[in-house]
Amino acid sequence: MKSFLTQYTSEIIIFFLVLNTALFIALLIELAKNKNLKRRFLDLTSNQDFESLEQIIKQTNEKVEYFEEVIKTLTKSHRVLSENTKLCIKKVGIVRYDAFENVGSKLSFALALLDEFDTGVVINSIYSREGCSVFAKPVENGFSKYPLSAEEMQAIDIARKSYISKEIKE
Repeated sequence: MKSFLTQYTSEIIIFFLVLNTALFIALLIELAKNKNLKRRFLDLTSNQDFESLEQIIKQTNEKVEYFEEVIKTLTKSHRVLSENTKLCIKKVGIVRYDAFENVGSKLSFALALLDEFDTGVVINSIYSREGCSVFAKPVENGFSKYPLSAEEMQAIDIARKSYISKEIKE
């Protein structure tokens, strides 16, 4: 072994010098990366009123939890409002017509105002030269317990067909 070391002493020294130089260069690269990482960390925390990154993460988690609760509340409110709007007037149908032959310009009309369940009212205004009469009849599920004229039925039919449901999938 002694002869090996004496014979290759210069090569062994050169090998370790090259190895030492490579390790020194790797150390300098890692120091530069560490300095860059430290600068980025200080930039992240310096313009905040926090003492540590742990506080930043803790406050961010608190905000996330708060907004999750807000979203839950808004979702509940949305469901309640969606149910309530089913009872609002959503379907409208109108038919203009001449109630009498001697009166032109279709001044009489039948107006249907219905909710999502086809419940509401149909209003009929009959115009004549002597005056105007207005009648209202309740409608449930698209039908009335009172006799409906052809124009009133047509207004209800128009209202039912003109409505497009825009349900949001949850």
